[in-house]
Amino acid sequence: MENNKSIRVLIKKTTAFALCFALSLSLSNVMIAHASEKSINPSSVYKNLLSEPERNVYNQVYNALISYDESLFSMIDPLSEKDLEDTMNALFNDHPEIFWANTSYKYAVDAKGIVHKIKLSYGINSSELAAAKGNFDRIISDLVAGASQYSNDLDKERYIFDAICSMNTYNVSNSLNQSAYSALATGSSVCAGYARAFQMVCLQAGIPCYYVTGTSKGENHAWNIVQINGAYYNVDLTWDDCITEATGFSSYHYFNKNDLEFSFDHSRSPLSSQLMSCV
Repeated sequence: MENNKSIRVLIKKTTAFALCFALSLSLSNVMIAHASEKSINPSSVYKNLLSEPERNVYNQVYNALISYDESLFSMIDPLSEKDLEDTMNALFNDHPEIFWANTSYKYAVDAKGIVHKIKLSYGINSSELAAAKGNFDRIISDLVAGASQYSNDLDKERYIFDAICSMNTYNVSNSLNQSAYSALATGSSVCAGYARAFQMVCLQAGIPCYYVTGTSKGENHAWNIVQINGAYYNVDLTWDDCITEATGFSSYHYFNKNDLEFSFDHSRSPLSSQLMSCV
């Protein structure tokens, strides 16, 4: 008799939209949900889109990442492969501060396609983590202090935007390029790193900021939504920094744009399409 819950394979998975120059992914446009007038908590906006079993796994994995768990552990609620992917994307989209974790992971699935166990991976060794956290926190504190010289959120946001772009160049070879740490501490990153760094610093400066995934110019991509003076805007540091580096002139072509302006070369993923509209 076949045991349908037996573990048959261990699969490595990378969360979606890892590199902005990865293979293109065809996504249909999905109507974007309208946000409430109040700010949505950036640390749980994606979590709130999940089902209860998905949220349970989200919380479990979050705690495992905080404790640097390297084991293959049983999930509190078994999930389908698609539901696990959504859960992991939601977790990493909500929490740029967990910079030491890779967005890739492995899992064990049964004959019915249900995942029972997961194994996380890390980009920074546990022995180096304390020093990396100290460096990470110092850089963020310095950027927040620089932004605090301005009296309004728009000027603070522009300062953070300029600072992160000036600190970086686009580089797919950086082994930590999926993390905010790469853009803040190593001098190079890809779209995921730019967007997570911007999300992290804006939040510390008191500016609501969200991580967005999708496609742009036919490639997988990541960018941000910010809330400034009660309104939501799209921001894409990666493309503006690439334009700046190519032309020698500071670009704000993708700074604080509405959805219509972004729709010409940006399309949100199904998960990110459930975030607030930028009108």
